[in-house]
Amino acid sequence: AHSAYLGRFHNQISLLAEGRDRVLAGWLSPGVSKHSVMGIYLSSLFGRRPLAMTTTTNGSERAMVPVGAYERVMPLDVLPTQLLRALLVGDTETAQALGCLELDEEDLALCTYVCPGKYEYGPVLRDNLARIEKEG
Repeated sequence: AHSAYLGRFHNQISLLAEGRDRVLAGWLSPGVSKHSVMGIYLSSLFGRRPLAMTTTTNGSERAMVPVGAYERVMPLDVLPTQLLRALLVGDTETAQALGCLELDEEDLALCTYVCPGKYEYGPVLRDNLARIEKEG
């Protein structure tokens, strides 16, 4: 095994700077030093290079927009956009039909990472699973 990879008995810690700084009219900047999964910033033209990552979300939650980002990162055989929408609105029947009972919070981590609406899908899934269990 190559020494650059983590094995099953290894531990790793990642630290991110707290992103509390607000940029005045930040939506106007071309994003030369910003990371984007969808390549909407100017930094995507410069190729891969290290960018400073922080915990900032650059604004508040927005509407869930189906732009195909979830389908690109979801490794499971589910319809992620429809499932995530059902979870957000609390439609537990549709969520169950789409496979939410087979998921855990960490299964939706990549969907949270690429979400243009800035939703945390892990807690949303847990709330829906708790509601399903309570309703029987």
